[in-house]
Amino acid sequence: MIILLAAILFSVNAFLGILLMIQSKYTLQVQMRKRMLDISNSAAALIDGDVLEKLQKEDENTEPYQHALDILRAFQEQVELRYIYGIRDMGNKTFTFTIDPTVEDPGEFGEPIMYTDALYEASLGTPSVDKEPYQDKWGRFYSAYSPVFNSAGNVAGIIAVDIDAGWYEGQLRNHFCLILIACVVSLLAGGFIVFLLMERLRKRFRFLNSEMNRLTGDVEELATELRLVSGYAQEYDEAALTKSDDEFGVLEGKLKFLREELKHYISEAHLMAYIDSLTGLGNRNAYTEAIKRMDEKIANGTADFSVAVFDINGLKQANDKYGHEFGDLMITTISDILKASVDTSRIYRIGGDEFVAILENNESNAFEKAFDSINQKLEEKGNMLSDGENTTPLAVSKGAASFINGTDTEIKTVFHRADEAMYADKAAWYSKNYDRRRR
Repeated sequence: MIILLAAILFSVNAFLGILLMIQSKYTLQVQMRKRMLDISNSAAALIDGDVLEKLQKEDENTEPYQHALDILRAFQEQVELRYIYGIRDMGNKTFTFTIDPTVEDPGEFGEPIMYTDALYEASLGTPSVDKEPYQDKWGRFYSAYSPVFNSAGNVAGIIAVDIDAGWYEGQLRNHFCLILIACVVSLLAGGFIVFLLMERLRKRFRFLNSEMNRLTGDVEELATELRLVSGYAQEYDEAALTKSDDEFGVLEGKLKFLREELKHYISEAHLMAYIDSLTGLGNRNAYTEAIKRMDEKIANGTADFSVAVFDINGLKQANDKYGHEFGDLMITTISDILKASVDTSRIYRIGGDEFVAILENNESNAFEKAFDSINQKLEEKGNMLSDGENTTPLAVSKGAASFINGTDTEIKTVFHRADEAMYADKAAWYSKNYDRRRR
């Protein structure tokens, strides 16, 4: 009887062990692929397809390019990805790199990308994950691909997330080995020890998924940061998000929460982050980032730039006399003149009537040419602004200064010289227009 019972236990444990190994391997593969797609889909949801499809290599230093790059870099750092990057479909199953936040050896814009069936599926509009690894100059990988759609509903690009094939297969192999060892021990130990070791095996499985827990924490941190930025006050229900006993289930719940946060964040991101909604120029946040970049270049000895300050004359009086809609017309009119005259994308509106422009690696008289162009465009308008009912003088005070290597230790000193020059120009204008007081 004991022998028969032992034989039955042996057979049952052997059968259950084989099923457990097969099912666990399949489940782990499915969950890991789903995790990869969740990450790539979340990143793709943040990218503006209309912007992505227009990006070219020469746009690398522009705000739209950097904004898209910063989004991918946030995922790379917060979720601790090795590679996340943009892809463009060139037709005929040919694909190339676009944006790549990787610091060391990134994919060059326009560089060909290894073709896979999953990548082709994504180019048709369906998120997909490689079933087999591929080899390129960066190594062996499994990749998840998520399409980015433009406003017309067409695929404007693809966001890819790479998982090292060695790590991926190592997780499967380690998982398989642990289960196999546990099954062998359980078969040798008998009925009581079988159940004991199977319980320990489940603990080992949870320990094996500790990497998933760490990733869950990273996703939660990213969601919290985006919620603070967007101001979206969705309640964070920890119990609801972590009710699953499966670590992958916990991660799935938190990624779903993250996607909800991103939907609200993305609708406000451009307005809140870098763009002034009235003029379309960079706002104070963008200017603050520019100051940091210039100060870093000053510190490492690579700075070469000039700063110009512009201030609209008579804006307060126009607001008081004709209303803020007329004042907004003055602001947009001057901003359009600045954009047409200053040869740079780095123009910022830092106050109600104040603008700053930064020119890098330009000749010393670059702003002199810009000032002449501004004066000419103002003269073309008769130095007056009218909305059909009201008319007021149209003028902007200007001042510029260039960085002096060895003297200036921060951009603030260059700005102050430009600001003083602007105030001198403003004083000269008001001396000729004495009946108008400056705010």
